[in-house]
Amino acid sequence: MLKIQARASFAAALATLALGFTPAASQAADRVLNVSSASTITTMDPYAESESQLYFIWCQVYGCLGRLDYEKKAFVGMLAEKWEVINNGNTWRFTLRTDLKRSDGGAAPTAKDVVHSWKRIMTDPESQQRFLFSSVKDVVAVDDKTVDINTTSPSSQLPADIFGQFAITSEELFEKHGKQAYRTHPHGWGPYKFEDFAVDQRYVIRKNPLWPEARPEAPDVVVYRQMREPEQRVTALLNNEIQVARLVPPQLVDRLKNGADVKVVQTGSVEIMFLAMSPSAKPWDDPRVRRAAAHAINRDAIMQRLLLGYADPLNGPLGPNQFCYQGDAKSAARYDVQKAKALLAEAGYANGGPEIEYYSSTGRYISDRQISEAIAQMLTQAGFKVTLKTPEWANLWADVRNGKVPMYYMGRGQVADPAVALSQYFETGVSPRIKYSNPDVDALFQKARASFEPEKRCEILRQVSEKLAEEAPAQFLWSHRLINGVRSNIEWPNDPSGEAWWLDVKMR
Repeated sequence: MLKIQARASFAAALATLALGFTPAASQAADRVLNVSSASTITTMDPYAESESQLYFIWCQVYGCLGRLDYEKKAFVGMLAEKWEVINNGNTWRFTLRTDLKRSDGGAAPTAKDVVHSWKRIMTDPESQQRFLFSSVKDVVAVDDKTVDINTTSPSSQLPADIFGQFAITSEELFEKHGKQAYRTHPHGWGPYKFEDFAVDQRYVIRKNPLWPEARPEAPDVVVYRQMREPEQRVTALLNNEIQVARLVPPQLVDRLKNGADVKVVQTGSVEIMFLAMSPSAKPWDDPRVRRAAAHAINRDAIMQRLLLGYADPLNGPLGPNQFCYQGDAKSAARYDVQKAKALLAEAGYANGGPEIEYYSSTGRYISDRQISEAIAQMLTQAGFKVTLKTPEWANLWADVRNGKVPMYYMGRGQVADPAVALSQYFETGVSPRIKYSNPDVDALFQKARASFEPEKRCEILRQVSEKLAEEAPAQFLWSHRLINGVRSNIEWPNDPSGEAWWLDVKMR
């Protein structure tokens, strides 16, 4: 039975974290894998958040139509066995698998479940995922196992928009239990199922015995334990309270190297780190001010001194780990503090200023506070008057999603295919996170979606990259090298998403 706990007292929470967690129903033979979570653990509603970790959890519990296999660099089916483009490119038709059962023994997913899930995203006031369907007109059940997703115009990027992110939930369970179904009956068609949830503490998932492609060497139980502080994650790993410590900052790598039965696994990532500057707010409505901020940042110094070389530079939104990358954007701003001062003077700030509020998380990203302190100093040296603010991540993230933060340091994960992320942040009306609007860029996004030829589509996205580098609504900084501390008996995949498809993990 699923166990759900409300917010525990502080003392009780500390006790739980100190002792670790063993699911009540676990047996001695279970392979239990405890893994750290730097993300907040606050909801079981699969549509009320839009974070990479939660997409991975919900896809593995409820099931998605498909996902991106980073090793193959290809989309692979999950609940859908095949998909095709029809109707002159305006319709994607998905055929669902018939060999699946819901984790409570219910029937296989149907086209009605897909339609229901789309409607939940589009109509639920708490939904944070409407941007996934910005190009979609409607979703229609053709028959029990066939569903059409009709787009407003040809959309080559639809699989990139929804695969790995669009969780399919049961219409039947929702009709019986309403939104409480996500908490009391969170049954789906994925390889795992929910077992336990405690706010600000943990998610626990267990292998779904009804999944037809089970792998015995994969963990039977996975416990996501919220650990916001890097020191806490590393200490817990060395004490064997967890077996995987994710997002280890570079300065703590030596502690892992000196630990017994611990190995360091690192890989490049598809997460892009950037400094957002919303053109809808002063002084960021002036492109000269935005470019001045971009020129003020000594990215190489930060990567070497604070990230100790565990980062790959981004000159524009496309980097070596993204599809369509063929080199840096020509207009990307390079470090030049004198150029920054000249641009500020040209914008009317020759005698100092402007005054800005700069927001950053603490503990959500690798060395985020230290990096933002360094960036604030660099901006000050160029002439900005900076107030650095570091609210709790949950509050900052909520304000960013609602377009209330004019300037902030943040990352965007899962940017293998760049079209989705760039559209989410920079296409007019898709989301309010930066509030950038340019009709020429909008036209390029539409043109890219209408192109089903990979090279032609990539060339259009490179034009988008160039335009964004030129107008600088964000200064793209780097992609972190992902550093994970892993117990020696765990085979951890080098996945640039930073997340794990648990059937790919092996426990010895």
